[in-house]
This record gives sequence, C-alpha cells and structure tokens, in this order.
Amino acid sequence: MNTTKHKIVVLSDLKDSTASLLETAISLAKKTNASVHFFHVKKPTEIINTDNQLSAKRVINSKFVQTNKEINELVSEFSKKYDTDITSSFAFGNVKNEIDTFIENENPNIIVIGKRKSKGIATLGDKISKHVLKKKGKTIIIASSENNLNPESEISLGVYNESEPKSNNEFISEFIDTIDRPLKNFQTLDSSKKDVDLLLVNRETVKPKSTKSFNKLLNKVDVSLVVAN
Repeated sequence: MNTTKHKIVVLSDLKDSTASLLETAISLAKKTNASVHFFHVKKPTEIINTDNQLSAKRVINSKFVQTNKEINELVSEFSKKYDTDITSSFAFGNVKNEIDTFIENENPNIIVIGKRKSKGIATLGDKISKHVLKKKGKTIIIASSENNLNPESEISLGVYNESEPKSNNEFISEFIDTIDRPLKNFQTLDSSKKDVDLLLVNRETVKPKSTKSFNKLLNKVDVSLVVAN
C-alpha cells in the first residue's frame, strides 16, 4: 500500500475562493506524496437565529445535512476532475477553537488558506488567518484567487530574499525537486514576479506576526505564497 508522506489541509469558509484553494492543494499534492483534506467551520451565529431550544435543534440538524451535502458535492467534483482523492470534514462552533482542535488531532504539515483579491489574508477572516500563520512546525500556503495554481500545468517557483530555499523543510525540498523550470530569486518585488506561480517566503524574512510587514508583502504579489519554517 502506498501511504502518503505529507498531509495537506484546506481551511475554507465555503465562499468564492474555495475553488482556488482546492486547486492549489491538488497541485501541490500531485507534485509530492501528499493527501488532501478539506475542513470547514461554521460559527453558531451563522446557524441559529432563535432562542427557542427546539427550533434551534431543528435548525442545527437541517444545517448539518445541508453543509454535509454541499461539501461532499464540492469535494467530489474536484476529486473527479483532477483524479485526486480528497477527504473532508466540518464542525459547528468557535472557528479558532475548532481549527486548533482539528490541527492538533490531524497534525497536518501543510495548511492551505486564502487571500483576499486585492489585499491581505482573508478567507477565514484576518484574525483567524493570522492565528493559523503562527502555527509552529507548519508550512502555510496562502493561495491567490486571481492567479491560482492549476493542477494540470507546470509550476514555476520563486524565492523571496533567499539565495536558495531552506533545506530543513522536507516538503519544500521534495517539491523543488519536481520543478523543471529554474528557481527565481526576488530581493525586491516588481512586475517580474508574474513569471512565477508560487513564491517561497521564509518566516524569518517576513514575520507573519508583524501585520504591517506581512500585509505589505501580500499586497505586492498576485501569486500564491508558501510561508515556510
């Protein structure tokens, strides 16, 4: 049996950027020995708008069935389209807490989140996305919805402010070995950044904890970013 070496998790709010998140995850999975899991959390305020306990229970049950159907159809569509196995799950509750519990239990080493079309990290909400970016030992992929990766196309990789990628990140090292096109180094970002599909960023170069410096980088690029340890 061929067991996967890496675990990619897609964190999504089931909004417009979901397709780009899944295509990014599948693109990476096809390049490495990785599994893909789709995870969604819905806040209680998005489900219940009544104080009646019986009515609330019915609403929750109905929303559970509806959400399960929506996710299964979505995952099935992309799984068949790109011939890739994708598992899925979802939870109702506090978004940050549910994500923390999920990551602790599943222990993925790659987490895919989204980016707002014009600026910043967004698809989970800025506070949640920044919370995910602080996870130690995790490689975070910030998927662009404007220029997302295509699982059926070759990927070009760029490196930001490094002469070469950090070799201690096993996933990145394996991913780079699959790239046929040469790496490009970016000390500064200009229009030439469009020559790459994926930009590798070291956490120590631009710290996600610094909202100003990290958003400044995000606002400059229109490609997906890999934030690696």
